[in-house]
Amino acid sequence: MNVFLNDYNDLCHERVLERITEVNPKGNVGYGFDTYTDRAKKLIKRDLKREDVEIEFLSGGTIANIIAITSNLMPYEGIIAADSGHINAHEAGSIEATGKKIETVATEDGKLNSLSIRKKYSQLSEEFTVSPKLVYISQTTELGTVYSLEEIKDIYATCKELDCYLYIDGARMAVGLAASDVQVEDLCSICDIFTLGGTKNGAIYGEALVIVNDALKKNIRRYMKQRGAVLAKGFILGAQFEALFEDGLYYELGKTSYERSIHLAQSLRDMGVKFYAEPQSNQVFILYPTEKIQGLAENNSFEVSPYSEDEKILRFVTSYRTTPEEIDNLIADLKKIN
Repeated sequence: MNVFLNDYNDLCHERVLERITEVNPKGNVGYGFDTYTDRAKKLIKRDLKREDVEIEFLSGGTIANIIAITSNLMPYEGIIAADSGHINAHEAGSIEATGKKIETVATEDGKLNSLSIRKKYSQLSEEFTVSPKLVYISQTTELGTVYSLEEIKDIYATCKELDCYLYIDGARMAVGLAASDVQVEDLCSICDIFTLGGTKNGAIYGEALVIVNDALKKNIRRYMKQRGAVLAKGFILGAQFEALFEDGLYYELGKTSYERSIHLAQSLRDMGVKFYAEPQSNQVFILYPTEKIQGLAENNSFEVSPYSEDEKILRFVTSYRTTPEEIDNLIADLKKIN
């Protein structure tokens, strides 16, 4: 089977697993106050070139988004996001369940910009609407598109002008860094809070939440505890991120995932397939005849989304474990079925 289902279908990278096996069999301090977590935080701060940020490790992307987005909003304050944004389309109303409202912006490429943010903000200026306080973007987006450094800078400048926080969901940040001109050391200067995703980049599970804006740091640990986000065995998270950031493994895995997506996208382009969204990262979307999907799925795993009666959207996701042979086999099957 050629696996393109998602980028979190493996156990973890071998070096991460090795580090976990080296964790003391007993006597570890709980709740993230252990030596592994401390070292992981220092390594990330080293790469960010910032010592003044607060870093917390959480078990997954949804809880990381809940904590990052809702911990400092008043009940009448809301979030601006693309209609295709992960928090709007794929998290079962988790943000709304906290009492916060997401105000969406229709986009064709999954990306917000200064103009679309200003327009939505102006529509929420009356007394009886929610007051926008946070703008949500992700790198990469839910459609696999990627923000440039200048695009994010422009968005952040707009957010500061409108007195809104900017949060970057970095569940696929490693690929986003490989696919864009954004460097990891840029991140602290272009937003208020962001995540560095591990679940989709070599960890068993886990996301690093990086809080830049001092206003967002107060009582964050209490809010995490209230939401069930503080793990007693936090040292397991710390050990994983220590392994990922110790010698650049995090960035290597993201680069490999991106390079495999370039191979896949070019092979599909050479075939003349119809892309649903222009490939820019490790999520590649194509339009494919409904009647041929079952045949393609015999040897290949992928996600299928609605589009029309005759065509569906197929999503192929590459990861650091995707091999050139898997890509070539997929292309061979597409050619054979067509």
